[in-house]
Amino acid sequence: MSSIFTNVPQGFNLAVEVLNSLPQDILAEMCQDVAAFLQYKIALFPVEQYQKCLQNAEISYDAKLIFNAISYIFRCAAKAKLPTDKLITELKSSLCWKDSTLAVIKHVWNDQGKILCSSDLVQTLNVGQLLDMKWKLSVGVSSSTCRSLNSPYITALVSATDPSGAVLTKSFEMTIGEFKKFAAQMREIASVLETV
Repeated sequence: MSSIFTNVPQGFNLAVEVLNSLPQDILAEMCQDVAAFLQYKIALFPVEQYQKCLQNAEISYDAKLIFNAISYIFRCAAKAKLPTDKLITELKSSLCWKDSTLAVIKHVWNDQGKILCSSDLVQTLNVGQLLDMKWKLSVGVSSSTCRSLNSPYITALVSATDPSGAVLTKSFEMTIGEFKKFAAQMREIASVLETV
């Protein structure tokens, strides 16, 4: 794979083989859905719908992994602001793509590439990285307004990078109720990420 597509995710090459075996109409629809997702036009990929399409085409592969591969291609291309011809040249350099698959990607990138390469979208694609999160359980014994407070709370310390790579550290406190809501939201985020 070329220098633009560095650190390909695990299973990417197998996903490319599956992309090469997909009927062109299904591949085109999946590419359009990825472009819509990256533009925040849809919240989730219609995984179940495509899983049925794959079963009907007698392809036993997880649709989520296909979406991940297409997303990876489009995100890398948007970040590098690749024109269509350059994207296709970069993909061809790996020698594992069928011409029919590249034709579909080329068609979708011709339609959506300029939008995905826009400065606002590239900024949102490069959001930094969570480095560490530490927490501790404490009990507030008293305060200036209450002598016997005895109230438990959670203190969280989060370290993350911003898009430029600088490390930021933030702390915050939560009541037990707020922490339970936070934990439920984290589980919900994790389940959504599993489908992407």
